[in-house]
Amino acid sequence: MPVSVQIIAAHNLVYVRYSGAMLVNETAEALTEFAKHPLAGPGLRHLVDLTRLTEIDRDYAKFMELQAKKVETMAGHGIETFMVYYATTPIGLHAANLGKNGWTPESGVVAIVLEDEEHALHALGLPYDSIEAMFEKVDAQSV
Repeated sequence: MPVSVQIIAAHNLVYVRYSGAMLVNETAEALTEFAKHPLAGPGLRHLVDLTRLTEIDRDYAKFMELQAKKVETMAGHGIETFMVYYATTPIGLHAANLGKNGWTPESGVVAIVLEDEEHALHALGLPYDSIEAMFEKVDAQSV
C-alpha cells in the first residue's frame, strides 16, 4: 500500500508516509488500522511525509467523507493534536494544503505545511535533522 503509518511511542509521534498515488480507499484503510492500534489516541503529534507522492485521487467528495472520519478518530477530544505536512513538490504541496485546510478550528487539530525536512522535525520538537536520522536513532533504541 502506498501509505504507511507508524506510531513512534518514544516521540509521541505518528509518522505517515505516502508514495506513489494517494488513493482515498487506501487512506481510509490506513486510518482504520491506525484507529485500532493500542497506542492510537488524541494528542499524538503527526508528521505526514508527502515527498514521494506522485498523484492524488481526484474524488474530492470521497476525500471530504474521509476527512469527517479523520475528525472522529483524531480530533474533538479536548486534547490538541499538532500535525505537520511535509511536502517538497507541487503535487505534495497540493495534497498538504488539502489536508491542512480540511481541519476546522473547532476540531482541535493545528496543522501546518512545511517544505524543509529539518524545520518539519523541529516544529514537532524532534531533535533530528532528517527523518532517516530519526529512524536510525529509534531503531537503535528498540534493539
